[in-house]
Amino acid sequence: MNIVELLKEKGQQLQLSNGEFIRRLEPQVRELKETFNQSVSNSFASAFFSRFIAVANEELHPAVVPLPAVVELASSLRRKLGQEVHLGEWHLVDQSMIDSFAQATGDTQWIHTDPVRAERESPFKSTIAHGFLIVSLLPKMRGLEEYAKVHYPNSRMVVNCGMNDLRFITPVKSGSRLRSRTYLRKYELNKRSIDLTEEVIVEIELGRKEACRVELLTRVYL
Repeated sequence: MNIVELLKEKGQQLQLSNGEFIRRLEPQVRELKETFNQSVSNSFASAFFSRFIAVANEELHPAVVPLPAVVELASSLRRKLGQEVHLGEWHLVDQSMIDSFAQATGDTQWIHTDPVRAERESPFKSTIAHGFLIVSLLPKMRGLEEYAKVHYPNSRMVVNCGMNDLRFITPVKSGSRLRSRTYLRKYELNKRSIDLTEEVIVEIELGRKEACRVELLTRVYL
């Protein structure tokens, strides 16, 4: 047997020995690992460590204690939850308003601004209001300043925080009249404010169809 074959044979024997050693040792290592993990788990579950964990959680997630004015308003809102809280007056959307919005936003597409072509080519046979024009009219349709005085008489200010699930349902033709219905869906207390989720439905007078539907997110500061 030459030196190369001898080294090859010894190497194979060494690999077999290592494999056998690992195979025999593996169950003992696994048992030791499980014992260690269980010991650590029991330690953190003890009353001593639980006190430290509870304190850490309180520091990371401190309890919110609302001001008395916030609690008082929440009590009033609780009775209105799920109910219609406002029905607005009818408001006219005419061509002059549509044209002004088109110039302000740069959306001058003919379906909004060209009555002659719209009557000839549009399936609606009329110009229609921009969807975002309808949304921008929500404060007016809801009578927001008076609405706040009635529902949040002690508020310092009311801030628009955004909207969810905006849907444009029926096109609004030029010359239509619109009004809004508002429903209180949810509220959440903060220390100095309340976050409201209100569903608003905009109706078209002719046929009582829905123009759009949206959830408004509002924060009332007290």
